[in-house]
Amino acid sequence: MKRILLFILFSFFLYVFIFDPVIITSSVNYSIKLFISNILPSLFPFFIFTDILINYNYIYFLNKIFKFKYSYIILIALFSGLPSNAKIINSLLSKGLISKKDASIVMSFTFFPNPMFVITSVGILMNGSFKLGISLLIINYISNFIMYLFNYKKLDSNNLCIMESEASFLSLIKKSILNNAEVLLIILGNVVIFTTICNVIFSYFNTPEFIENFVSCFLEMTSGIKKVSDSLFSLDLKFIFISLSLAFSGLSIISQAFSILSNKDIDYSLIIKNKIKLVFITLIIDYFYIIFFM
Repeated sequence: MKRILLFILFSFFLYVFIFDPVIITSSVNYSIKLFISNILPSLFPFFIFTDILINYNYIYFLNKIFKFKYSYIILIALFSGLPSNAKIINSLLSKGLISKKDASIVMSFTFFPNPMFVITSVGILMNGSFKLGISLLIINYISNFIMYLFNYKKLDSNNLCIMESEASFLSLIKKSILNNAEVLLIILGNVVIFTTICNVIFSYFNTPEFIENFVSCFLEMTSGIKKVSDSLFSLDLKFIFISLSLAFSGLSIISQAFSILSNKDIDYSLIIKNKIKLVFITLIIDYFYIIFFM
């Protein structure tokens, strides 16, 4: 059955590529424009800045202040954004510094969006509001912190604190540019693929705007948020859609993180379950935020 479904799906997309290529080219052009105008300006400089902070052990000394379970991973994920949580956990698993159980739990509440992306791209560039970006970021942090508290007793008492060997500034900049260029290309590729899938589906199947925005946010966070921002929804509904999309992270980002950890045999089902719980927690916080602050 799986092979039959895949055959039908691939045949459908092959038909689109051959007989309706305008949808493909327009989707790719839209994705590249979205990447250049909204993602690249906020992520690239912040990625390099984060590498500088890590290289000069800013995270190490900050971790000395915040002494709680796996604070090192949380702090790096907070500063770097996705998919840094998967990268650091993959490295720690390889070194035997974290158990598979703890890795699965920590992964579920460290899918932090890049702060500059939320404030600059989502808040200012897409919605013209600095306050909106800050509010979305704070709510995301609070939701993940609540999930952390729910799982705190399940975690081992492990306070990792890793001192990085400092590289020269020029070599650090060169290495950072090359490494982050690869990460940004992966992000661009994910945006292109999942945005194209969404556009093809919506072109051939008549769906309400609400469903289109929901599916877009579920599949690819960035293009989904852009779609919601450009919609005619009320500000309250836009806020909820964007906030929940940031909480869930999008299937493309989750898949990217899972691919990094593909050979580590961690509990992916636990991560998904906790992500769903996180979405419900975020929805509750959104409700009270809209009542009291919007």
